[in-house]
Amino acid sequence: MQKSAAKSVTRSENLDDYRRGSHSVYKLTYHVIFVTKYRKKVITDEIGDFMKNYAAYLCGRMNSELISAETDVDHMHLLISMPPDVAPVKLINSLKSQLSKEVRNTYRSHVEKYLWGDSPFWSASYFCATTGSVSLETVKNTLKSNEQKNTNANTLKRGNTKRKTSAIHPTTDFIGRGFLAHCYNYLFISIN
Repeated sequence: MQKSAAKSVTRSENLDDYRRGSHSVYKLTYHVIFVTKYRKKVITDEIGDFMKNYAAYLCGRMNSELISAETDVDHMHLLISMPPDVAPVKLINSLKSQLSKEVRNTYRSHVEKYLWGDSPFWSASYFCATTGSVSLETVKNTLKSNEQKNTNANTLKRGNTKRKTSAIHPTTDFIGRGFLAHCYNYLFISIN
């Protein structure tokens, strides 16, 4: 009975989705979110495109693959496939430090309008979750639909001023544990 269940799972999986190493076959994907320091709205479309391309380059250098990337004005979503010998925290720390360094060097005048002096580009916190049994298409579609919702964001009237809200992050700023709890809820609520 157990053998037939194993065969049906194997048949339903697309073997092309698996990556192969010299001694392993694996499918390890992670959803990672970085937030700018103080939730400053630093990321423009041009900076976002630059970060996506540079993140793909950095992932390739660590034998990983950037499957999908989306940016908003104050955060970045990454969907990354890593081999089992790469520790997620090492890749994440490398991505955060290198992206920060390159964005500051390339777009110094723009970044200094929002982040003064040598303050870090990214918040110290980050979100990382394995995609588990959820299909990559589901995660990609969720990221893309939320990106589209962000571009079509509704405005919320507060007094005489209007403040944009997004489907991912309501008007409340999430920093530290609140941000991480929000990411956890966002990921699992939006997929289900």
